[in-house]
Parts: sequence; C-alpha cells; structure tokens
Amino acid sequence: MSSADGMPDRRPAARIVLIRHGESTFNATKVFTGLLDAPLSVRGRQQIATAAGLIAQAHLHPSRIISSPLQRAHDTAAGLQQLLAPRVPIETSWRLAERDYGCMTGVSKHECRQRWGDAAFFAWRRTMHGAPPPASEEQRSGWPHIPTVDLGPLVPGSSECLADVVERVRWLWADVSHSMWARPDSLITIVAHGNSLRALSLLIGRLSDEEVEGFNIPAAQPLVYEFDEPGDLQPRNRFGRYLDPATATIEAARVEAEGGT
Repeated sequence: MSSADGMPDRRPAARIVLIRHGESTFNATKVFTGLLDAPLSVRGRQQIATAAGLIAQAHLHPSRIISSPLQRAHDTAAGLQQLLAPRVPIETSWRLAERDYGCMTGVSKHECRQRWGDAAFFAWRRTMHGAPPPASEEQRSGWPHIPTVDLGPLVPGSSECLADVVERVRWLWADVSHSMWARPDSLITIVAHGNSLRALSLLIGRLSDEEVEGFNIPAAQPLVYEFDEPGDLQPRNRFGRYLDPATATIEAARVEAEGGT
C-alpha cells in the first residue's frame, strides 16, 4: 500500500478504535436516553456483526476492550468480544456512561423541540456548556429502564453539559494514553455513547468548542485514531477515520438531521 505521493504508508505506532453502541430501542423511537438503561434494538444487535466485520477486515482485533456499563454499550462490547477477541476481558468505566440529559431524559426529540423551542434544544443538545434543567421527581417516577449498574457518582436526572462529560472522561483518556505507549503493540477498543465519545474525541483530537458542536458519531461505525510517534498524543487525523466512511457519512448526517448526537 502506498500513499498519494508514491511513498510506502507508514504503519502507525499506536491505534485506538472508538465505537458508539448499536441502535437502542430509544434511539429507534427518537427518544432521549441519557442514563436510562435502554437495551439494543434488533437492528442494533445486527449492527454488531457489521462493525466486527469491518474491524476484522482492517486487522484491528482488540487487545483491550473498555466499555460503558450501560447495557446497550456493554452488550455491543460483548458482541465484538465474542466475534473478535473472546479471550480479552471487558473492562467497564462509569466515566464512559452517556451524558445525563436531565429533564429531556425519556422525552422524544420532537416533544423537546415543541416544549422548549429550537434555541434551547440546540444549546442543551450540542453546545459545550448548555445543560437542560434537572428532571422533576414526577418525571423520574415514570421512567422505564432505571439503571442498576455502577454509575459512580452520577445520579440520573441531575443533568450534565458536554463540558461535564469531558471532565469525567479526561481521567480515562489519561489512563488509556499511558497504557497505549506502555504497550505500543496493544490495540484499545472503547465502546460507549454519542456524547461520551464526542467528549473523548475532543480530548484526542484537541477539538475546539465549535468543532465538537458539529461532530456527530453514528451508531456502530468504528472510528480509528492513529498515532505515529511513540509518546506523541497528536493523531494523524484530528477527527479520526471511519472504517466505512461512506456509510458513516450517511449515518452521521441522519444523526445531525435529528438534532445531533
């Protein structure tokens, strides 16, 4: 394989694969999930095999798998583990859990726009520092899929902005980047959610607030970050590269049309 200038492509010194979980039942009905523990839909389970095929074709079998504890992510990680690396244990971290959407949790995207307006919808959904109000006790009492997994200090319904999520995944990125260079031959796969992966991508690619506002991560599309120099945390592509860029572009546009990740 050669690059555009005719020189042989250099093998990257290290690589990380990020994967948003397969479609959940709430994703399928366009409902804000947040920290609720909605399961994968039938389509979401089918997407796991497709993602695994892309990873296998690219020879990116993981030597370390880290997942959010919420079942839609953990089940995606388990499916990838079974198909790609059955002997690799799955580590979980509450830091990778989805963003807490406060009063938007369990509410359809259409209803959110109608109830609070487009400006609030955009600010709460896309910007770094916009956070919806906390959920009321009445809202919480009617929620399905109350999580029973370890979410650390997170209390569903309290509300977070994206900047809050960046701070909680910062420690995990420090751990991952250290282990990446401690064992450069390792290949780390992280399975999480749209917003926890946006936060992680911001740290990896050093994205600006404006860049992360427009950054959408589609379900079950492997996103690879490659690093050339040992110890260097600047990836080749600040936005990573998808293993199936054509499909990822179409699915990311669909996410954007719904109001974003």
